[in-house]
Amino acid sequence: MAIIKCKMCGGNLNVPEDSTVCECEYCGTRQTVPKADDEKKMTLFKRAGRLLRACEFDKASGVFETIVADFPEEAEAYWGLVLCKYGIEYVDDPATGKKIPTCHRSSFESVLDDPNYEQACENTDAVARRVYRDEARQIEELRTRIIEVSGKEEPYDVFISYKETDDNGERTLDSVIAQDIYKELTREGLRVFFSRISLESKLGTEYEPYIFAALNSAKVMIVVGTDYENFDSVWVKNEWSRFLKLIASGEKKTLIPVFRNMDAYDMPKEFAKLAAQDMGKVGAMQDLLHGIDKLVGKALGNTAADRAAGSQPAQQIVQQTVVQGGGPNVAALIQRGNMALKDGDWKKAKEFFDQVLNMDAKCGEAFLGLAMADAQKSNRNAYAVAYKAINSELRRGKNVSRARQFDLELAKWFAELDEQGKQAEEKFRLEQERKAEEERLAKEKARYAREQQVIDVVSSIMADIEDERPSLSTQLAEARQKAAALDNLCYLYGAVQAQITELEAAINKLRLQETQLTLKRGNLGLFAGKEKKQIDTELASLNKTIADTEAKRDSLQKELGGFRTQKDAEDARNKAKQEVGRIEEAIEEKKRAAEKGYTYEQAMSLLEKDIRVSARAVKKGLIKTLTFGHYPQSKDDRREPIEWQILKKEGNRILVISKYALDHQQYKSKYTDVTWETCSLRTWLNGIFLKDAFSAEEQMRIPTVTVTADKNPSYNTNPGKDTQDRVFLLSIPKVNQYFASDAERQCKPTAYAIAQGCYVNKDNGNCLWWLRSPGCSSCSAAYVDDDGSVHSYGSSVNGYLGVRPALWINLDS
Repeated sequence: MAIIKCKMCGGNLNVPEDSTVCECEYCGTRQTVPKADDEKKMTLFKRAGRLLRACEFDKASGVFETIVADFPEEAEAYWGLVLCKYGIEYVDDPATGKKIPTCHRSSFESVLDDPNYEQACENTDAVARRVYRDEARQIEELRTRIIEVSGKEEPYDVFISYKETDDNGERTLDSVIAQDIYKELTREGLRVFFSRISLESKLGTEYEPYIFAALNSAKVMIVVGTDYENFDSVWVKNEWSRFLKLIASGEKKTLIPVFRNMDAYDMPKEFAKLAAQDMGKVGAMQDLLHGIDKLVGKALGNTAADRAAGSQPAQQIVQQTVVQGGGPNVAALIQRGNMALKDGDWKKAKEFFDQVLNMDAKCGEAFLGLAMADAQKSNRNAYAVAYKAINSELRRGKNVSRARQFDLELAKWFAELDEQGKQAEEKFRLEQERKAEEERLAKEKARYAREQQVIDVVSSIMADIEDERPSLSTQLAEARQKAAALDNLCYLYGAVQAQITELEAAINKLRLQETQLTLKRGNLGLFAGKEKKQIDTELASLNKTIADTEAKRDSLQKELGGFRTQKDAEDARNKAKQEVGRIEEAIEEKKRAAEKGYTYEQAMSLLEKDIRVSARAVKKGLIKTLTFGHYPQSKDDRREPIEWQILKKEGNRILVISKYALDHQQYKSKYTDVTWETCSLRTWLNGIFLKDAFSAEEQMRIPTVTVTADKNPSYNTNPGKDTQDRVFLLSIPKVNQYFASDAERQCKPTAYAIAQGCYVNKDNGNCLWWLRSPGCSSCSAAYVDDDGSVHSYGSSVNGYLGVRPALWINLDS
């Protein structure tokens, strides 16, 4: 039975059968539990619960999403998503000693309106539904208090996120860098949230209301880190992931990653598209301040005095200027707005057009100007081109609708653009259909050619194999004879084993008699010659009896065929019968093939599953890839055949590398000096991966070879010593030797590798993958970039990259 853990304390729960609610005997909390009806589901719940208790809310949410996808009626998974969304951690109540919720991720949205909460209640029974409602009310009370407290806080301009202390409780370098940035920003007059100082006066209170207020009010977040672990630490990630969600929801905010003493590629993958600042460069602080001033300064005023005095928005200033200058002038403001559009000053243009609407709420020209500013188009022609574009979002704008509503001429103009857009979309659709049909026909033709080639190759190879090995009828006769002998052995096994047991008992009894006679003879005196002679005669007879008995036992043991147990014999018999069935099927298949020839599916099955066929195809140079071994390659961890790219043929063996990046691993688990000889990735490849990916028979085909410690051609870094490995990575010289271009070195990860966290370039679908050569320092290792270029500078050894194992395969066994 699967073990269900307590959501609050992590203890094992004693869940009554078919119950949806139970009480933890360790913390006394009454709670809902999942249905223990699927092993995979319970494994996922165990993982999600562990992450949730560690406050890894985003990771836990991902696991709960997986459960919901596979088990859409599991109420506890939906409730888990609610706990992740609001960052619920259960802590001890000092007053009662019981577990109570605390909220680390507040929201303006009510828990009671959350769709996942509604799904949880809908998919469970009345008992569990009451528990969900009680817990939801507690969380809602927490959320309401947080909103109330946070609403009294002054807004911030900048939020600085960083890790304050390391695992030893010492202050981090990140904290020092963050404080330097804080000092410079506050000197510029900005209001900055920096937890070391901003939360000084909040000791003894919950921090979430103040963090929530700062996150929602700040225009800019600066995330400081000196290594991946600090960027990815629980509370730092909790802050920047929430900020990214605010950006994704449409809020005009900016996140700036700031780093030092590390490679930008080693930052979290979520930062891959963001402009980061290396604080180790000369002038980095000035560049950072200048960038923040552009993002925040213009929006809030240029000085602290402006903000302290509550400076008016730009729109109000423009309005006052126009009024004081001699009264409203719609035509002049529209002209000024169009001039701002021409200059590319979209914000100022909107201010002028807004002023027009304050004077004439139905001015179609002003609404058109706002639409052009939103689209960032400087004139009508440019706007018209964008408006008519395929699937243009501009056609659905609110300002466009108002312009058409209040201005007849503009309504006609937009109607003409709509018609031109429809014609362009129809032409585009027909062209796409034509291209798609041409591509389909070309692919069909190419597929047929490839299939026919595979059929011809396999037919030729199978003919060769048939000529070299005994006929199938001979093999069948031998297999049936072996199966019959084993069947007879299994039938008699019990009786023979009983005889052997009786003989063993008899031998032991005779040995005891022998020992007793020997002791008796040793106790006789010097003058007992007659008695000794009589005992010697008895001992000789006894030894002959023992030898005869042992001979009978040994003979019977030979009849058991060397099998230690009857189960071993039965397993051998079953295997022999399976072999008979396989040969019979092969005979039938041969008959069918003789009548119709191989189908593509049959030929592919032989290429993928029969190593003899694949080996001969490689020897003849007829295939460039082959399948060998199995490894998880899909999101659901399903094991599938591994496809290998053949790099080199040498005698009766070939050098291969996986076609795809199969996993996502660190070169070394700690940031330290390392070589291929001492890295943890080498241990993983020749241990866990080797045993998991290949059967015992397949492992016999993988030889141990000398893996040379190739130097980095660009840097004088210590490459270590040569090693003896079965599975390894390519070096910089080897990857340049076996791949002729960057395009050939490009590699896509499997869905499984992506699920493990492997970075993917969204434009080309490629990933980064490790090489065994050192990088520019002993703390880095070389890799191939997503564009196929060899990155000899390298990446930090404790970073995660894709893995393409390489190995030699013996074609003859």
